[in-house]
Amino acid sequence: MIHSTLLGILAAVLSVFVAILIEGASLRSFFHLPAMLLIVGGTLGATFASYSISQVTKAVRDTRFALSRKKERDLKLIFFRFWEKARKDGLLSLEDEAKKLDNPFLQKGIQLIVDGSDPRTIEEILWEAHEEEEKNDMKSAKVFETAAGFSPTVGIIGTVLGLVTVLENLDGGTKVLGQGIATAFIATFYGISFANLILLPISNQLKVVAKRESNERQAIMRGILSLQSGENRRILAERIDPFVKY
Repeated sequence: MIHSTLLGILAAVLSVFVAILIEGASLRSFFHLPAMLLIVGGTLGATFASYSISQVTKAVRDTRFALSRKKERDLKLIFFRFWEKARKDGLLSLEDEAKKLDNPFLQKGIQLIVDGSDPRTIEEILWEAHEEEEKNDMKSAKVFETAAGFSPTVGIIGTVLGLVTVLENLDGGTKVLGQGIATAFIATFYGISFANLILLPISNQLKVVAKRESNERQAIMRGILSLQSGENRRILAERIDPFVKY
């Protein structure tokens, strides 16, 4: 099943093409390779100049993760299993369970319990790790947001360049002049379209995923501390619930 963000981008792009056809314009007139190269190359260049290569590549990886439909973890079910195990065999028995986890943050929390760390230390370590992860996740969204800011500006640069060319060839006649002006504005069209139909929606989706991941980590922190303190199953669920309903 296609992701809602991809579906939305596809619908937006198709709407633009349909509007062009309804207006009676030719789609061919809206395809201009130099303008497209300018927008893509200029936007990428400005974005790479603003961030490190590792940050940009991480943003691309995070986008692939955000747009892939993965089954969400049932944290309550996981912690209920831990609770049953700890109640029967003690907290130390959770060490084997921790090795089977595919969530490094949850694995770290369980390991801290097994190591006998005090609650304050566990909370501090997990909170610092959470804040760092949240900062990195939001930075990926910021990369696309920055690119969306550059794209229309690069489009304006392309339009100015096109108009300069037009003004240098005023003796070409009205028809040639009109075609030249229309072509010049294609760059602005590309820049605004890339920013608002592709880059900003991706940035917003990354923010949604970052918020969901943030809530999941906070639920894990509450669950870890509840497990360590030996609270009953109902209290454990109450501590997790506010963060898994997002």
